[in-house]
Amino acid sequence: MGMRRGLKWAGMTLFAFMLLTLAAWSLARWLGPTDAQETALETIRHIPSLEGKNAFGTLWLLAYDIPPAEQEGVLAEDLRRLAAASPGGAGHSNPSGAFSSSAEKRYPKQSPSMSETDPWCGGDGGCLQKARADRERYGALIERHAALIDRAEGLSAYDGIRHPRIADALGFVLPPYQFGKLPATRYAVDFVDGRRYEAFERTCVAITTWRRLGADSDTLITRLIGTTYSADVYGRLFAEMLAETPRDFELPPACSQAFAATTDEELSMCMAMQGEFLFLESATRQIETDESEAMSEFEKALMPLFYSADMTDAQRAEILAFYCGERVTHAMRADRPVPAAPVDDSFLRFQCVGNPVGCVLSGIANPAFDPYPKRVQDANAKLRLIALLLRLRADTSDTRPIDIRLRASAVDVGAPGREVGIGPDGRTLRLRMYGKGWGDDWDIPLPAYFQGAAAVTSR
Repeated sequence: MGMRRGLKWAGMTLFAFMLLTLAAWSLARWLGPTDAQETALETIRHIPSLEGKNAFGTLWLLAYDIPPAEQEGVLAEDLRRLAAASPGGAGHSNPSGAFSSSAEKRYPKQSPSMSETDPWCGGDGGCLQKARADRERYGALIERHAALIDRAEGLSAYDGIRHPRIADALGFVLPPYQFGKLPATRYAVDFVDGRRYEAFERTCVAITTWRRLGADSDTLITRLIGTTYSADVYGRLFAEMLAETPRDFELPPACSQAFAATTDEELSMCMAMQGEFLFLESATRQIETDESEAMSEFEKALMPLFYSADMTDAQRAEILAFYCGERVTHAMRADRPVPAAPVDDSFLRFQCVGNPVGCVLSGIANPAFDPYPKRVQDANAKLRLIALLLRLRADTSDTRPIDIRLRASAVDVGAPGREVGIGPDGRTLRLRMYGKGWGDDWDIPLPAYFQGAAAVTSR
C-alpha cells in the first residue's frame, strides 16, 4: 500500500514537473526576444552604405597586375564563384589555399609569401636601421616588387571597405591585407637615400589612407588592421624619420591631414560589430545546416523544441550592439578604457528554457570582443601623441623642458590614465596602453633637439 502511494506521488510529481517545464518553455517562446534585444537587432543588422569608392576590389586583387578596365569583371567572376562555394570550397578565411582567383594564370602575379615579407618593415620599429644596415638587399626587394607596391599605394584613392560576402560564411574570404604594409619599406629606403620630403609625403598619405579605410570598414579584422597600419607601421616610421630630421625641415602638407583630429568614425566600433554580427549569423546558419544534414528525421522533428534561430540571433545582437551604445561611445570619446560587454552566458537564464541549444551555440560562437576597442583606442592615442610632438616641434618660442611641456599638453593625447611622458633613457616618448598583450607602453624616438632638455629635468 505504501509503495503504491509512493509511486502515485512520484508519478504526480513527475507529471507536475513536466507541466511546469512545458509552461516555462511555452512562456519563454511566447515572450521571445526582449524589447532590448529587438532594439539591438534593429541596430546591428543595418550597415551604412559606403559614400565613395570601395577599396575591396583593389585590395582583393592586389597581387595581380590587372588593367583597371578589367578589374571589375575579374572581381565579379570571383564573387560569383564564392557565392557558389560548397562546404569544402572557399572556406572561411584562408585566401592562400582555399580559393583561387579567376585572375590566376591570366595576369602577371606578385605574391610574396609570409617568409618573404618578414624582412620588410612592420610595426616593430627599427625600419630605418634595417634599410640602412642592408641597403642593397632592401633596394632589391623594392625593385623586385615595385608593381605590387605601386598597387598598394593606389589604395589611397578609395574611401572605405565593404566586404561583398560579409553575410556569407562560405563565401567570406579575406583579401591579402599583408601587402598593405609593403610600401613602408620603400619609404624607409627613400629616407635613407636622402629623398626625405618624398618619404614623409608618402608616409603621411599612407597614414591618412589606413585611418580612413579602417574606420569606414564593415569587418572587425579590417578595422584592426587599419589601426595597426596607420599607427604602428606608418605612424611609427614617421616618428623614426622625424627623430632624424632637423627641426627646421618643412614637412609636406599631407602630414597635417595624417595627424588631424580623431574623427567620429575612428571613435566608433559600431560598423565593425555590425559586420561581425552578420558574419556570425551566417556561420550559425551554416552550423544549423551541417548539423541538420547529420540528424535523423526524428531528431529533426525534435530540434524546433530546443532551438530558436530568432532567439539565438537576438541574444548575440544584444552583446554586439553594446559596442554601438552610448557607454562605449562616451568611453572612446573620453579616451577612457571601454567597459566590458555585459555578457550573461549562464544557462540558468529564463530564455534558455525555450532555447537551450541556442544558448550553447551562442556560448561557442561568441568570442571575447572586449580587447578590440582598447586596441583601437590605443592606435588613436598613438597618432595623437605624434600630433602633439609635431605641435611642440613647431612652437620654438616655448623653451620649457620637453617633459614639462608634455605634462602641460597631455590632455591632448588622452585621459590621465595614458601617462604620457619621457622614457627612462630620456630618448623616447612613452605612452601607456590600455590593451593587453602588446606591452604596457608604446615608445617612439624623441628628436635629438628635445633630448637634452629632457635629460636635464630627469636628473
